[in-house]
Amino acid sequence: MLSTTTNHHAWWQPQELAINACWHYRLGPLHVYVQRQAQQWLLAYEYNTEEKADPLFNNAVNMIPVHLTCQRYLFKQSPAIYQLLPQLLDRPIVVKTFQPVSLPPNEQTTFYISSPVSVRLTLKQPDIVLQDIIVQRLSDTWFGPSTQVGELCYADKTNARHTKAELPQRSYRAITPVTIHNNSSKMLSIDKISVPVPYLSLFALPDGNLWTNPITLKHEELEPLTHFRTGKLSASDAAGATLLSEPMLKSEKHNLFRAFADILTTRRGEHD
Repeated sequence: MLSTTTNHHAWWQPQELAINACWHYRLGPLHVYVQRQAQQWLLAYEYNTEEKADPLFNNAVNMIPVHLTCQRYLFKQSPAIYQLLPQLLDRPIVVKTFQPVSLPPNEQTTFYISSPVSVRLTLKQPDIVLQDIIVQRLSDTWFGPSTQVGELCYADKTNARHTKAELPQRSYRAITPVTIHNNSSKMLSIDKISVPVPYLSLFALPDGNLWTNPITLKHEELEPLTHFRTGKLSASDAAGATLLSEPMLKSEKHNLFRAFADILTTRRGEHD
């Protein structure tokens, strides 16, 4: 039998699977099937964009659906314990704001931005990584002023929310608090925000949500690039938090990052 957790939202806990048992996870649009046999593990997955009342659950099934192609992993004796571990993505995530946003000079604001994670299937004793699967299919996008200047990112569609109370329960997306300072003398118009997730750590909170450490973006006068720094979770958010993964990349002391897609100055008397 599978050793289930008391909180089904905490799908990343290690589990034990009996021989010939099969388990199904739905993580938003991603459906993952794992099956253990005496000398092999089977893995299959598919995406379904149909809206569901409960976007996240896991349950036992008789077998992997026959229309799916299975990846087989062979062993002399198959390990019994496995883990689906969430991971942040390997490129920045570009998020378009739901409505145009303008930040006046010497003002600051905080957004709560969620981004999909990838799922790393790992067998235990010893640890063996089988495969990484992104929870949601994302398109590639080039983020910068020209084809020569910028970097390759992922594009995502999500709302930049202003309060934590507005955040839905989606335990397959990681929430990043993003504080923006406009340290220039001009209006900062924000059409898209790039979140540097490879520089962030991933945490699991007791309520089943995934969070990253917060980041601060500072726009200076006439600077095409933005200074960013990572911070620590607040005392309320950090209570009971479990570190799931360290940053993929190490940020420098004065890290510069292209965080905004469009930096505009408004003419006198012009309003958004």
